[in-house]
Amino acid sequence: MLEILLFGYLITCVSGQAGADVVLSCSLVEEGSGMGGMGGGALFSRTPATLVLRDLAVTPDLSPDTLTPFNPPAVPDPNNIILEAKVESPEIPEADLLLHADCNEQEVTCEISRYFPRNAKEGSTEPAYFIGSLQIEGGGLSITLVLQTLPLDQSDRPALMQSKLELPLSQSGTLLTEVVFLVFSRSESHSAPLGGMALLDCGFRQQATSPGRELGLEWRLQHRGSGRKVLEIRAGQTETEEGPAVHVEREGSSVDAALLVGQGNASLTLARLKVSDEGTYICTVSTGLYQAQQVIQLHVTQPPHVSLSEEKLVFRDELPQKLSCHCKNYYPLDVQMEWFSVSSTDSEPSILSDQVSLSSHRQHSDRTMSISSHLTLHPSTFPPGTTVTCRVTHPALDTPLSLSLTVETPEPDSYWMVLAFLVITVLFFYQVMK
Repeated sequence: MLEILLFGYLITCVSGQAGADVVLSCSLVEEGSGMGGMGGGALFSRTPATLVLRDLAVTPDLSPDTLTPFNPPAVPDPNNIILEAKVESPEIPEADLLLHADCNEQEVTCEISRYFPRNAKEGSTEPAYFIGSLQIEGGGLSITLVLQTLPLDQSDRPALMQSKLELPLSQSGTLLTEVVFLVFSRSESHSAPLGGMALLDCGFRQQATSPGRELGLEWRLQHRGSGRKVLEIRAGQTETEEGPAVHVEREGSSVDAALLVGQGNASLTLARLKVSDEGTYICTVSTGLYQAQQVIQLHVTQPPHVSLSEEKLVFRDELPQKLSCHCKNYYPLDVQMEWFSVSSTDSEPSILSDQVSLSSHRQHSDRTMSISSHLTLHPSTFPPGTTVTCRVTHPALDTPLSLSLTVETPEPDSYWMVLAFLVITVLFFYQVMK
């Protein structure tokens, strides 16, 4: 993970419109030579680079006194890779998360690669394009940016060329670009209950486009090496009588086409969730020359139903007794079952590991799981007043779930009570008849 670099403060510049600059330490990722280690080479090479996002919109409560200007190197170096990206239209949503990441002790991952637009003229080298991926640690915000180089004013002197990219640099030694397209998600991971609903966040922003340009959206699900299309929309970016073409593969999935075209909201709704809906969702937005995507993880959960095999815990004839704890219909598989006991003289509960056995996992038709834990109790070890607890921990539970029983004193055997009653009755009538 690559950290945000600080120049004075994380927020390093302010414009007349109260915009701020953020300076990110990045990697320029390029295809390498070799066979991924088999021949000593690497599939990808990484070169240190810097990305400067200029004029990010900030909240009004941010004091200009806290902003320090970004200062390029005093002496331009053609070996340095510094991309200076103008961010005006489109704006980066939730830009405050980038501005405050360092204060929140969050790292930002930044990777940049060359990008070749769809249907671009063959052999064209101007302008050049890059694609950047920014991810805030903890899943707060993920952005994919398409950057386009800007023309330089070369009236004063010939431009300095960047040695690796072979592109002209500004007089301050930076590669001038602007953001022309971006796709973002404000949540890279989402958990939802089995049978419930999930909303997977995805959106896009772009520069003003010519009317009628086609807009495409595709949602795909990848899980355990296989993939399938969930939903696809093709629409013009202006209203037509025909409306957008929507193709739904997964029943119960939907995207609001009006919000997609009008506001760039590509979020996917999934109703009636099943275990098979879990996996990696890829939101791909394409418009004109550009295409970018976001990846969101969906976790389906179902808390376990926990029960004990007995309602009372009483030893009969000083024989051992088996107590079972049943954990039913949970998902995912990760579950932990523990036994504890505490007697009337103990101050802390004791973990029970001996005389404990687990059944095998059982899978149901809805792909939820069940398991049972069995504990063998001996009267000499568990006197009356001892409390025995089964505790279950599972990702779908906010806190562990516990069920307890207390060992009770056995009642007198009813056989002897009946016999004593009969003897007393006989003696009573015998005395009466005398």
